[in-house]
Amino acid sequence: MQGGADTEQEQEPSEDSAEELYENAPCGYLSTSPDGRIIKVNQTFLTWTGHSREALLGGKRFSELLTVAGRIFHETHYAPLLQMQGFVHELSLELVCADGRPLPALINSVQKKDALGRPRFVRTTLFNMTERKRYERELLLSRRKAEQLAQAKAALLATLSHELRNPLNAITAATRLLGMTPLSDKQAKYLRILGSASGNLLALVNDILDWSKIEAGRLSLEQREFSLRELLGDILNGQAARAEEKRLGLQTEFDERLPASLLGDPVKLGQILTNLVSNALKFTEKGGVKVSVALRSRDGDAYDLAFQVSDTGIGIPPDRLSAIFEEYTQANYDIGMKYGGTGLGLSISRKLVELHGSKLVVESEVGRGTRFSFHLRLKAVAKGAGVGTAPSGESSAQALRGLKVLVVEDNEVNTYVLARWFEHWGVSFDAVRNGREAVERLRQGGYELVLMDLHMPVLDGYDALKVIRQLPDERLRQLPIIAISASTRAWQESKVLASGFTDFIGKPFDEGVLFRKMARCTSREAPEAPAPPPEAALRASGAGEDSLVLAPDFSFTKLRQWAAGDARASSALARSSVQTLEQARLVLTAALKKGARDDYERACEALAGTLHLLEAHGLAAALRRARALFIGNAPDTARVQAAAFAIDWEVENLVGALVAIASEADA
Repeated sequence: MQGGADTEQEQEPSEDSAEELYENAPCGYLSTSPDGRIIKVNQTFLTWTGHSREALLGGKRFSELLTVAGRIFHETHYAPLLQMQGFVHELSLELVCADGRPLPALINSVQKKDALGRPRFVRTTLFNMTERKRYERELLLSRRKAEQLAQAKAALLATLSHELRNPLNAITAATRLLGMTPLSDKQAKYLRILGSASGNLLALVNDILDWSKIEAGRLSLEQREFSLRELLGDILNGQAARAEEKRLGLQTEFDERLPASLLGDPVKLGQILTNLVSNALKFTEKGGVKVSVALRSRDGDAYDLAFQVSDTGIGIPPDRLSAIFEEYTQANYDIGMKYGGTGLGLSISRKLVELHGSKLVVESEVGRGTRFSFHLRLKAVAKGAGVGTAPSGESSAQALRGLKVLVVEDNEVNTYVLARWFEHWGVSFDAVRNGREAVERLRQGGYELVLMDLHMPVLDGYDALKVIRQLPDERLRQLPIIAISASTRAWQESKVLASGFTDFIGKPFDEGVLFRKMARCTSREAPEAPAPPPEAALRASGAGEDSLVLAPDFSFTKLRQWAAGDARASSALARSSVQTLEQARLVLTAALKKGARDDYERACEALAGTLHLLEAHGLAAALRRARALFIGNAPDTARVQAAAFAIDWEVENLVGALVAIASEADA
């Protein structure tokens, strides 16, 4: 008997401890009968809810402790699930405490049955979600604040860019206008420096805007047809001069199984590859850089492509591999001091690759080189749409003569610049400073076209457009209105056109592009320039490219016709053409080095009028040859150098002949 009593005493503390653990567990416990009545509950649950044990065990149902929404969910989901599968896991419901406040809880229930399979009771475990919900709300609030901050930063940069691009518009346009006046050799040299510096500054502003749009998530991918061979050719052609200067090899490997035309975003893909190639050349002193594109797999018209840019440069230490993708970061201080740069290139490239749904991977060994790679999935296009075509001829200079235009612009310098071009084109115009004045002028009638800035005081361009389109005059609802803005990025152009504007042009604007858009919007399109003579057409086709024909191929007949026998006019046209050619050479070189195909195309379009005036078929063919150089097998360095030399040779011959004409007229 003594031993039995001792054993019973030894077991009592253990039983008491189990009960204590149940009562004070970190989670709530309750048990309910098959009909839902509460038959057992622990102290933790009572403490959370404030209910008394007597009140709950006196016939209270579990569903009665839920909010109205919780009761509905209990009847439609909880009870049927428990009945069908015998358990319910991870359900989020709100309980009503004794004082009426809600208590968020995570619920797990399991149905206990007897030997015959009949339900005996339901055991439910509850976790208090109050703190978790509070954390979730704080995280959500922090996320919203971060998004608002990013939007505010993007808005600030957009505003700053507008303020920067307005004076840049005046500088670049005034530079072009100044180039059309008689200049001394020293003045022409200063003007070339001014044009180059303003172009570089504009490129920097655009890069900062690109970064801000990536940060704000406002950059999206376009889908258009392009030639990957030609894109790689343009990029390597643009970097060839830098590679030659450092005596480095620059080559490409292109999988012959890839289609001629793909569907994607060539601008952003070109920006990625240009950044990687430029970065590789920057940190390579011996050896070379290699760009390769291989076909990993194919699924119908979808091609899985592997891109790789490798070099034999200084390499990156293992502990710095992850840091090089951070913005404004170099591998170390000494490298930043020696090679320069902001450290934005790789960060932008990584984000652009991620925008494609891929990942930029880096492998490197100090002293032996670095390899960047990424994969893209692009669709093939059955037939190309003429990518890489030559720039078309300029519309007739008389096409806009007599056109009546309303200019809505609050910047006097920009209005002055437009006025100078309108004088050349024979366009008459009136200018107002805000959207409200524009609406009043248009009500008076008489205008065939409106050029409207988007950002103005009193009434901006978007609001003014809405008012104009709602006026009762049907003619005003159909009136062509071209938006002018300091932002030329694709996402804004889409927004502008979706708002109801007829067309869009960015500042600083290209006068050739503005001319053509004004002509197109007012149905004043002029015929293209006459076809080049057979020998020029032969050169443009690429025949005999390995032995380039370098005979001068231009004529000043049209220049003399436009001067109408006036020696001063001949001199002015000749000097203007020299300025245009020299400036175009700088712009084209900068665009090629950057790998910016759109900038290259715009520069060719800006040069189209001069090519037409001088009948410079040789230079036009050289430009086309440089653009299409890498269509087909990868070219060797000699062919790249030959194409670049052909452009310089054609420009030098044109400049020399034009200087002679200007000198004769001055004499």
